[in-house]
Amino acid sequence: MKIGIIVYKNCTASMAMGVLDILSLANTQSDGKKPLFEIEILSGNGKPVNSFNGYLLTPAASIKSHARYDLIYVPGFLGDPLEIISSEKDVIEWLRAQYKKGVVLTAACNGNLLLAESGVLKNKQATTHWSLKDFFKERYPSIHLTPEKIIVDEGDVISAAGVTAYNNLALHLVSKFGSAEIAAYCSKVFLVDSGRKVQTPYLIFSAPKNHGDEEIKKIQEWIEVNYEKPFTLESLLEKSSLGKRTMIRRFKSATGDTPLEYLQRIRIEKAKRFLETTSKTFSEITWDVGYNDISSFQRLFKINTQLTPREYRNKFTLVA
Repeated sequence: MKIGIIVYKNCTASMAMGVLDILSLANTQSDGKKPLFEIEILSGNGKPVNSFNGYLLTPAASIKSHARYDLIYVPGFLGDPLEIISSEKDVIEWLRAQYKKGVVLTAACNGNLLLAESGVLKNKQATTHWSLKDFFKERYPSIHLTPEKIIVDEGDVISAAGVTAYNNLALHLVSKFGSAEIAAYCSKVFLVDSGRKVQTPYLIFSAPKNHGDEEIKKIQEWIEVNYEKPFTLESLLEKSSLGKRTMIRRFKSATGDTPLEYLQRIRIEKAKRFLETTSKTFSEITWDVGYNDISSFQRLFKINTQLTPREYRNKFTLVA
């Protein structure tokens, strides 16, 4: 199977080389047979490109070489998405042409933007880095985005979630085109959590503030400062000149949440920071963020993060 890894300016070197490493390790497990994968690094013009960290990535071929591939992988990048989309129009057009020839296209993180721009994700399910959810939905409304998933395999297009999900993508390719046994071996050698199915635990709630509704923005800011206080809709109405139904409608329109849902998101995000950076018990954290019912908040926390508080702390703690 011939695989092309496309590199371009500001792409993330680890996302290109990491997939190359895992696929190369899989090749060593072919039991004397022909290697599973023939892998080639290529760029738009065949010349070396500067990755995001400044390291020069040297390709073996150009997209103009007319080489035939079975699968092409697009790593992610760091930088302004619109600038990358604008500067990589030749690569995007080439991806579209390759797809029409029957080549399987894959991408990780915001590398999926290049696939989206090429049109190959239209009316398909896909995933990407959780922080790009709103950008994707606004720019590509025909794509059925499932940002909670680590891998979405549509057969002819395979997308992976944010940054280190390239590891999971590489293992998926090894399992799909090689064997589950070889994929398991690569997982153990590279210490990759092959059971990771969702990126929900990694999400950071980013409160939307650029919606243009200054009245609602004031209410958001009050909630964010007073999240640990007893909450009623009446207390919010006192901070606003809006009526109850109008306030709820405009709040939902501006933020995507009701005021209560917004408060819950803020409290969960604060609890996550406490779990990461302090040794407080979850009972103490529950009270600190404004809840009295520990069991209720524990259930809410797991629904939103897919982890129990203990599991979350073990995975993300910054405290020795």
